[in-house]
Amino acid sequence: MQNYYRVLGIGPTATAVQIEQAYARQRARFKRLAATDRAMKPRLAEVETGFDILGNPHRRLAYDLLLAQEPEDPTPYARTDDRLFRYARVGRSLNAALLFCCLVLALDWALPQREFANETVRSRMPVAVSSALSDPQIAYRVHTEHTSFRLPSSIGHRVRENQRITVWKTPLLGVVRYVSSPGSPDGPAPFRPHGGTIYGTFALLPLLLGLVAAVGVWPGRSPETVVNTASVSGLLTVLVLVVLLWF
Repeated sequence: MQNYYRVLGIGPTATAVQIEQAYARQRARFKRLAATDRAMKPRLAEVETGFDILGNPHRRLAYDLLLAQEPEDPTPYARTDDRLFRYARVGRSLNAALLFCCLVLALDWALPQREFANETVRSRMPVAVSSALSDPQIAYRVHTEHTSFRLPSSIGHRVRENQRITVWKTPLLGVVRYVSSPGSPDGPAPFRPHGGTIYGTFALLPLLLGLVAAVGVWPGRSPETVVNTASVSGLLTVLVLVVLLWF
């Protein structure tokens, strides 16, 4: 005997409103899948039949009595749905955690920056050299008493060892956003230490990550949507971490 509670992805104690919501969600899901896979059409028909029975209070009561007398016989796709729901719970938790991290990034960007005036440049070491012979470039890692940041070759001449500089960095994550070097031949105007910071060139990454994670935790999302958004959020998180650690 088919378990239509499993088909709709709900429990036996679901309310009428929850049954309607589950039906709308599963119908939209299998209707989309059936458009490209004929094997999904029987699944869509089962969803319709399940709602016809469980959506009617009298038919549901009679069905519950019959179901209680039958041994449970889960079909392979029902077991697959069970795994999908378990993955969805993990994915929803992951999306919530990543959304929180994005909110921390946003707060770090919005709060007033910490200013470190008269910092002495203690070291300026090359950390990367481009492989293009036609346009060789060198990146430098600069260390002061309280900060550390990278400089690309194009502005590497603006900071030298033993110079006095002013550095502005974010209060929570300590991302250096601006540097002022009064002794530079280009003048004391503040400049970005590297164009690839998470708040600079790659600012779209945390914004996109937050959007995807928000979709994954939004109420009413299907398990497939939650799992897919968690996968995309994980990949975007790797990119964000690379930007934060490398740049």
